[in-house]
Amino acid sequence: MNAIAGSPPSDAAAAAVLRGFKAYLVAEAGLAENTVAAYLRDVKSFIAFHGAFRDAALADVVAYVQELSASGAAATSLSRGLSSLRVFYRYLLDEGEVSSSPLEFVESPKTPSRLPDYLQIDDVEAIIGAAARALEAAGAAGAPAKRTLSAARDVAMLALAYGCGLRASELVELKRGDVDLNLALLRVRGKGGKERLVPFGAVTKAYLEKYLAMLEAQALGSPFLFPSPRRAGRPLSRQSLWKVVKRYAALAGVEGVKPHLFRHTFATHLIQAGADVRTVQELLGHANIATTRIYAHLDTKTLKEFHEKYHPRK
Repeated sequence: MNAIAGSPPSDAAAAAVLRGFKAYLVAEAGLAENTVAAYLRDVKSFIAFHGAFRDAALADVVAYVQELSASGAAATSLSRGLSSLRVFYRYLLDEGEVSSSPLEFVESPKTPSRLPDYLQIDDVEAIIGAAARALEAAGAAGAPAKRTLSAARDVAMLALAYGCGLRASELVELKRGDVDLNLALLRVRGKGGKERLVPFGAVTKAYLEKYLAMLEAQALGSPFLFPSPRRAGRPLSRQSLWKVVKRYAALAGVEGVKPHLFRHTFATHLIQAGADVRTVQELLGHANIATTRIYAHLDTKTLKEFHEKYHPRK
């Protein structure tokens, strides 16, 4: 959607929102670099056209699309641009920047459904194992307390990402009081402030216990389970989580891993092991069960692949 010429927004507040949106696209939505760039171009184009994006109404979106169409933009560009704006305003709603979306009554473009990617269990174990070995190495070498704490944090985060199927934002915004080691339960605040309880296993519990003991010893005074090392009183950023995932995935030799992939893997492995879709919906915090059913479809695809590969009468 580049048919309208315009400079990126100079307003500092708009620029800050765009930085946050970019971080969301990378760390939370797990989009590819080229897709993120396309989304940002589309949103900046609309802001250059309209300006006060927080006050945009349906009529403004219609006028924008008409202007693009008149300037010769292809139908595919218009469709993608509307998708970009829809995601942008969904992000603004989640962040409390706007109270409604001007695209609420705009029909979504028809796109083919795509099954989510997921990791094999060996890949998950390799990634978490790489982080665990880094922690062991830091301890054996007598590394500074901050470095050892950072290594313990990384293992705990990765174990929770897979063990509880958390969104990136849910993971970094956890507070110490959200962890109940006795009951092995995690209180998670999802979209719209909705809370849910998610259990975690013995391995994850062991990593959490070790990390929390180190965290208490350093008395950092932050309420967050994973506090930012640079911003006092703030949680670790989603960008930092993405860097942690990227680092240990590289060490494990697993390509294309983003934080959200652990959530897809958590759900897929549960379905493959026999969990019912309704239970997985509760664990993921999906408002609509239709969102969860895609993992059941993924499992059906896996079963067909196994059948085709191993059945003697193909």
